Amino acid sequence: MKLLSRCSVVNMIAIGFILIGAQAQAQTLGFQPTVTGSPTPKAPVNVFYIDPVNGSMNGDGSLARPWSTLQAVVAANLINGANKTTGAVHAGDLIYLMSGNHGSVTLSGPNVQNTDFITIQAAPQNTPVLNQLTVTNGSNWVFSGLSLTTPPTIPQRFHLAFLTGCSNIIFTRNKLSSASSVRGWTPQDWLTSVAYRGVYCSGNAITISYNTFYFVRFGICTEGDNIIMNGNLIDCFADDGIDFTSTNTMITRNSIINHYGHLNDGNHNDFIQGWPAGSDPLHNILIDRNTVLFSTNEYPYIIPPVSSGIDGDIIQGISIFDGTTTNLTATNNVIVDSAYHGLAFYGLSNSVLANNTLYNSATQYESWVGVFPQGSINPSNVIVRNNLSPNFYLTKAGVTDDHNIAFLPGSVWSGVASETLVTDPATIFVKFVPSTASFDFNLKTGSPAIGTGNSQYAPTIDILGRTRNPSKMDIGAYSYVGP
Repeated sequence: MKLLSRCSVVNMIAIGFILIGAQAQAQTLGFQPTVTGSPTPKAPVNVFYIDPVNGSMNGDGSLARPWSTLQAVVAANLINGANKTTGAVHAGDLIYLMSGNHGSVTLSGPNVQNTDFITIQAAPQNTPVLNQLTVTNGSNWVFSGLSLTTPPTIPQRFHLAFLTGCSNIIFTRNKLSSASSVRGWTPQDWLTSVAYRGVYCSGNAITISYNTFYFVRFGICTEGDNIIMNGNLIDCFADDGIDFTSTNTMITRNSIINHYGHLNDGNHNDFIQGWPAGSDPLHNILIDRNTVLFSTNEYPYIIPPVSSGIDGDIIQGISIFDGTTTNLTATNNVIVDSAYHGLAFYGLSNSVLANNTLYNSATQYESWVGVFPQGSINPSNVIVRNNLSPNFYLTKAGVTDDHNIAFLPGSVWSGVASETLVTDPATIFVKFVPSTASFDFNLKTGSPAIGTGNSQYAPTIDILGRTRNPSKMDIGAYSYVGP
C-alpha cells in the first residue's frame, strides 16, 4: 500500500469486516488477548422515521408521517427501551433519520437501558446531522451513519459523542468533525473552536468501528472493559489519536494521520496511549494493523511533511508509560512519529511486539522500539521480534529480542547475533521519500527483510491481511509479495 494520500489510507481501512460479534480474537501469538465486544443486533421489530425537513411531532413516525427531529422525539419521551408501558419506540426497533439537523441529543434515565437493541441509523441515501450525542448509563444501542458536528456557539472542551456508563453499544460508520475545513485557522482557533474529543466512552462491551474523525483535539478515549476500536480514521488532530484505560481491548486497523503540532497546550501528544485506570495492571490488549503517520502531506499549509521536532510538533507513537501491563500483543503496526517513543512500553509482561515498521519524521529525533522497567519492576517474558525500526532500547532483563533490523548506526542492541543494522531504509522499502512524506513500506525486491525473520509468536497475516509464509517469515508489517 502506498501511504501517499488520505485516499490510500481510507482504502486500507475498508479492508475486512466490523468486529462486533460475540468474540473477536487476536491471531495465535502465544499470548492471546480475547475481547468480547457488543453482541450483534437482530432484525428490527418496527421501523420509524424522523425527518427534520418534512416531519412533524403530530406524525406517528411512519414513512408517510415522520416525526420532526431526534431531539424532539427524545424530549417527547417517545423512546422507551426498558419496557413497553410508555412511548412508541421500544427494544428491538429501528429509527431511520432523514437528512437535516436533528439537534443535540441526550439519552439518559431508566428508559435508555434497553432490553434489546434500539438502532438509530441514517436512512439510505440520507445524511442526518447531530450537534452532539450524549448517552448516560445506556445499554443496547446502535448509532450508525450519523454526522456529528457542533456549531462554534457551544463552549470549548466539548465532546461530539459522550457515552458514559454504557454497555452493549455499537458506534459505527459515523462522521465526526469540528468543521468542514481548518484552512486559515490559528492555534487559538484550535483551542476554542475544535472539539476536545471526538468520542469518549466508558463501560462494558462497546464497539467503535469504521468512523471518521476530522479536526479534533483527541480522537477516541475509552475506559472500561471489552472495548473494540476497529477501522477508524482519525485525520488532522491536535493532541492524541486514541487514549485508552480499558482492559480486554482491541485497537485494530485504525489510521491516525496528520498531527497538527502547533497547539502547545501542554499535552503529552501520542498517536495511541494507554494507562491503567487504577492500581491493577492493564491486561489483554491487542494493538494490530494500525497505521499512524505524522503527515501525509495532505495539509501542507498547517502540517509539514517533515516534523521540526520542537514544541507541540513532537508526537509519540504507540505507548504505555504508566502502571504495568500484561498480555499485550502489538503487531503489524506502521508508525511514523516525531519523537523517541515509537513503540514503547513500561512495566510490560507476558507480551509480544512483532513485525512492526517504524520511522521518525523529525529532523532532530530518532524513534525506537522500547521496553523499560516501571520503577523497580522489570519487564517479564516479553518477546521483541521481526521489527523494523531506527533504534531499539530494550531492557535486557525479561526481554527476548531477535531478528530485528535497525536503521541507525550506534543503535542500542542486546547483542543478539540475529539482529541486523541497515543504515539506508531505501534499500528495504518500495518507496521511501521522507521529505515529501511519501512512503510505501512494502518490501522491495532484494530487501534484507525478506525471509529473514522468526515465525515463532509472529503474526500469521500482515497489515493488509495477507497470509504470511511461516517457513520464510518476513520482517516488518508488510509481507513480501514479489515484483
